Amino acid sequence: MIRNLIKHSTRVGNSENIIHYVEYLYQFEKFKNIFNLTLSLIKQDRLSFEVSPTTYSMEEGLCKTIQHSGMKRYIIVLKKLNPYIIVHELTHMVENELNLSLEEDFIHKVYQDMNQNFTQSNLLAQRLINQVIFKEIKAYDSVKSRASELFARFFELFAWAQEIYPQDKEYLIRTYDLDKIFFYTNQWKKSYLDPLIISKLDNATKIYSNKTPMQDVNKVRTQWGNKITPKNKRSSSIFED
Repeated sequence: MIRNLIKHSTRVGNSENIIHYVEYLYQFEKFKNIFNLTLSLIKQDRLSFEVSPTTYSMEEGLCKTIQHSGMKRYIIVLKKLNPYIIVHELTHMVENELNLSLEEDFIHKVYQDMNQNFTQSNLLAQRLINQVIFKEIKAYDSVKSRASELFARFFELFAWAQEIYPQDKEYLIRTYDLDKIFFYTNQWKKSYLDPLIISKLDNATKIYSNKTPMQDVNKVRTQWGNKITPKNKRSSSIFED
């Protein structure tokens, strides 16, 4: 199902790497419903991919939202191709499709986690979160834009964990450590975001999702190299929008 739909929806460039990454990430609970919504929209001819590699742009990806005849359509442009960029851009799609008001509950859950869990986390986790949450997000000029970017980076961080797609020993961070920090944000995802996404899915996607076994992310820690083979060079930063 994933292969056929992604191949069909890739209008520019080669779909193989997208298929490779999506099939891998789909087995993890954190990302599953993002991809479920993606598959449902592809079936409605409302989402497509464009793979446009470039070495001349600082921009790694883009989620274009096109309003037409009262319906939203999405073009996911991937200028650098790896799992965390795909997750980042599709998360922007999720926000737009569900009309989420992230500056309300979501951002408050994140800051609740920062206030209660941040200082109890290990130093590497603190270093990364400090960069992503306290420094880079502040560059955005409104609460709404900061919340939107924070939402995308929340999922992106998990896609960059050492069990999923590690890139550099200097920045290896475990899913376990991220889950400890984002305890309340994860609760919001499970109690609000996931049910909302599921309510938007077609029946065939729901059946496929229910039949697809999930992997315990903590049990693939030493096997990631056998699970996925990176086919693109690592970019200098994962935190560029």
